[in-house]
Amino acid sequence: MSPKPNSLREYVDRLIDDALARCTSCGRCYEVCPMPRYSKLLEGAAPKEVMADLLGLLRREAGHTYGLEFARICTQSASCIPACPEGINPMLMLRAARMVALGSLGDAKQMDGREEPQFFRKIDTYAALQLSDQELVDWHDRRLP
Repeated sequence: MSPKPNSLREYVDRLIDDALARCTSCGRCYEVCPMPRYSKLLEGAAPKEVMADLLGLLRREAGHTYGLEFARICTQSASCIPACPEGINPMLMLRAARMVALGSLGDAKQMDGREEPQFFRKIDTYAALQLSDQELVDWHDRRLP
């Protein structure tokens, strides 16, 4: 067992190294994610291609459009975690990729951290994962005063 990391940077670097070593780019996490259907950029993208792109982003390579988009749209629903056959936490992998892309770890900034235009659509999607069928009907039929 490796010693406790001394910093957030060290923790994230270890997480990235582990993901790069273990991820097979099978795309199962992408297939179960509720968010790609809301992205025009990811429409029709092959899961393996998206994951290969995400791993490129984690290797701190530039120009990985699909990987950037997948990291951007992640709502941390955790649907991906049980889907991974390698036992990786894809949600944390996506969070680390987003940190890399935002330049939060000292890397070149590849995406803006501005307000998310699809924020409320993501909330609806995330809520749909946790509500019963009747609660979903009530939620979508709600009337504002």
